[in-house]
Amino acid sequence: MQRLFERPKLTYIVLVVAIVGFFALSAVGNTGKHDTNVTWIGDTGWWLFVLSLLTTIVYSVALLVRGVVRRRRATT
Repeated sequence: MQRLFERPKLTYIVLVVAIVGFFALSAVGNTGKHDTNVTWIGDTGWWLFVLSLLTTIVYSVALLVRGVVRRRRATT
């Protein structure tokens, strides 16, 4: 877990690639017919897209909190 906070640029790159990839995957099987066999792939892609967005938000908040805590410890 420590390595994620030591290299935030790389972590953000991985998260952005995941967001784009899962968003593209969410389009699979969305032809308007819900009786096809591949709609589950699009549904899975959509939920993974939402999960990766949520992960990015949580990671950003964790970085902000970590920065604030470090600054407060440095001043005391």
